[in-house]
Amino acid sequence: MNGAPRDRLVAAGRWCFGDRRGLVLWLGLVCWFGLTWRVGFFIQDTYAMANTLVALADGQLHVTELRYSLTFGSQPGLYEYQGRAYGRNYGMLALAVPLVWALEAGAAVVAPRLLLAGIWAGLGLVLVTQVAEFDRFDRGRTRAAGSLLVMALFVASVLTATDLPTDRLALVALQLSTVLAAATAGLVLYRLVARFHGRRAGLAAGATLGVATPVGFWATLPKRHTLVVALVVGVVYAFAVSRAREGDAALRARAGSYALAGYITWIHAFEALFVVGVLGAVDLLTARDRSARTLAVLGLVLLVASTPMLATNYAISGNPAQPPRLLPSVGPDAEFAPAAGETPSGNGTTPTPNNTTAEVGATATPGATATGTGGDGSTPPSLLDTVRDGADTVSAFAGRAVVGGLAALTQPDRLWHTFVRSGTIPGVNYGTNNFEAIDLTVLEATPLLGALAALPVLAGRRLRAAADRTLPPRDPRDWRPVRQTDLLVVALVAVLTVVYLPRLPLFSTLTVRYLHPVIALGAYGVWRVPAVRAALSDAQWAVGSYLASLALAVAVLLGGVGGLGLAVGEAVQYNALWNLAAAAVCGAAVTGWTVSDRVPDRLVAVAVALPAGFTTGYLLLSGLVYFRYGSYAFDVVRVLADHVPAL
Repeated sequence: MNGAPRDRLVAAGRWCFGDRRGLVLWLGLVCWFGLTWRVGFFIQDTYAMANTLVALADGQLHVTELRYSLTFGSQPGLYEYQGRAYGRNYGMLALAVPLVWALEAGAAVVAPRLLLAGIWAGLGLVLVTQVAEFDRFDRGRTRAAGSLLVMALFVASVLTATDLPTDRLALVALQLSTVLAAATAGLVLYRLVARFHGRRAGLAAGATLGVATPVGFWATLPKRHTLVVALVVGVVYAFAVSRAREGDAALRARAGSYALAGYITWIHAFEALFVVGVLGAVDLLTARDRSARTLAVLGLVLLVASTPMLATNYAISGNPAQPPRLLPSVGPDAEFAPAAGETPSGNGTTPTPNNTTAEVGATATPGATATGTGGDGSTPPSLLDTVRDGADTVSAFAGRAVVGGLAALTQPDRLWHTFVRSGTIPGVNYGTNNFEAIDLTVLEATPLLGALAALPVLAGRRLRAAADRTLPPRDPRDWRPVRQTDLLVVALVAVLTVVYLPRLPLFSTLTVRYLHPVIALGAYGVWRVPAVRAALSDAQWAVGSYLASLALAVAVLLGGVGGLGLAVGEAVQYNALWNLAAAAVCGAAVTGWTVSDRVPDRLVAVAVALPAGFTTGYLLLSGLVYFRYGSYAFDVVRVLADHVPAL
């Protein structure tokens, strides 16, 4: 490829990935997530999401086919309006629709299992060729060795391949969409940290988001939280870019942050309300340009970005301010009838889920409100009534969340069981998980956050500097871009934590998934700590420490599972205790470096690598040992999993 087309392709690549390191990071994370990818249902409400995706791919908002079902009847996450069943998180599902079409087209030529293996191998080969371009590697040898490894894994996957039904492709597409979102979150964090602290720190930050935080755990579990993480980190990145530029370039970046925040409304309006509110407040506080023209442009961008949500709500219920979550859930007495003209199977039993339509009968959950021109001939509400009802709903939800969250801050036990130690928490119903304590706290799930223990020391130094009048001007508009970005991150963390505290701790959150965006922003905060960045002064030592920590973690964790005969909950809590110990070591070393010159960088590197290695161990064992469901996307991994203990 020569000339203008090649130049445009290179420009597009730079816009998306920033540089070769960004591309390598993104490809590496996608390949990493694929290693423990299982095609199956781990969370029950995934059934409803997958069925809604099937409907969207067929051009329908309402669920017309129960392709996936554990039992007949209602599914968590389905809502009823005027006799039809609807899903939720349409903004997330819309991104997966093109993947459904692409996979179905590919499956018409290649068997689905081989198609997945081919996609993974293709990305792996691109990754190898890009890595070989770095100066520190011998190009020929790196390409040869890497290509040989990728092809060996591909051939092994082909030789061990089992059948994957084509009707599972919608589920595959849904999982693949969150894999791509998780990798993109790592890429954006790389570009954000690299903007302030260089590409080495940025690369470490992006990699740790994928291998040392719950982002890696949820990458193949199709929940909204992963996509919201990518969008929230994107909001912060666009904000940071806008503070480093002037004129139209700054306005475009500011508009990008509002566009990303507005898109969250189509995924989860509740979270979007607070993200948009915090962004707007911090943006106005720190922006140099507050002209009416600029504010009008930003408002218009936010409105356009929110239009898909408003249109979807209107198409479903006739009220653009009423998302499906506010509709009555499809109840346990709902009737899901066979498709028109379909007869039961030969033995007279109910047809299989794949041949069932989701038509909600008259026994659906009562209490549905008819907003709009309902079938009862009621007069449609006026625009003023719709706006007023929407405002009342928003204020009620937001008010309850904020008041409840502030009240939760006065409950030490709740905070302890949410952020520090889980175990068997009093008042939490574990019946859904067979009475297994498989849920972790924030620190147990991300022990790398132990590095934030140095923040009080750093904050104290800033206060002393303020007393000496050596800080930058007090007007936030005159702060450096990194300080303004920190303000946005702190505000988002505070608000998103407070509004979810009333619901925590809760069963089946596994890694406190409601605080998923908060944990990702916390990972940004870790790399803002000078001691953590100093740990990268010797890159080879840092990488070697991480690999050694991972080897130690796998040995210790597998040894505990096999030697102690642990059940699932016991194994997860055993892992949690090791994670807490690693977090304590990390916090002590980072704080020690911060207060004393006697703590060497290499010691901090080992201390930071320790929680990262144990978290990666948790991700690996979650996929291979702790939680078994569905079938592995690549059968060569299944062969490996058959040789490790199962719980």
